[in-house]
Amino acid sequence: MFDKMCYYFSGQTGQCLVGALGVVGGLHLLLSAAQPVLGFLPSFSMSVGSMTVGAQQLLGLGLLISSVCVLGSCRRTM
Repeated sequence: MFDKMCYYFSGQTGQCLVGALGVVGGLHLLLSAAQPVLGFLPSFSMSVGSMTVGAQQLLGLGLLISSVCVLGSCRRTM
């Protein structure tokens, strides 16, 4: 079953789905209040303009950027 699922994500439709899920997850992390991430990333926070930025927001930003790249790649192959 695991092999079948992984094979689906190696195709174009699966890659587009992974990209879309990553964008949603990245936005969720980016727009949520700062808190500890996975119990080992510190819960530091600093104010940037009107937004409080911490480890969670940095993780969300990284996920969002990488997911947008995956979606861009997926879209070019369609």
